[in-house]
Amino acid sequence: MTIFPFRPTRQEAEHKVRICLQESKSGENLPGSCSGVMVDISQEGVCLVLPQMLLEGKHLFFATLNSDKYHLALMIDNPASDDDEVISVSARSVWMDACQYKKEPAFKMGLCFHDRQKGLFKLFRK
Repeated sequence: MTIFPFRPTRQEAEHKVRICLQESKSGENLPGSCSGVMVDISQEGVCLVLPQMLLEGKHLFFATLNSDKYHLALMIDNPASDDDEVISVSARSVWMDACQYKKEPAFKMGLCFHDRQKGLFKLFRK
């Protein structure tokens, strides 16, 4: 008998997010960013849909997969804020797959947050 680990509760969402690569040690953003869409979120991670995987010559998935050099910085507009508040969250890539999103070719990427995001998860759960 195989025992599967507990899978955290996930919340479906469709919320725009800006993504950039960030140097892990300095916290400095590398040039360039791209837009994506969160399609589900948990306290531990998120699934993003992206139209592209290359950013300034770096592959977003492979540059952050088990990497100590780079991580992804997600800039998420706070859905509960009226004053354009942006929540910044760091994450690393876990899995990737090609997909169709709104009848256009795209990529899905699973991310694991560096820190649990209970507050962020609650915002999208409402």
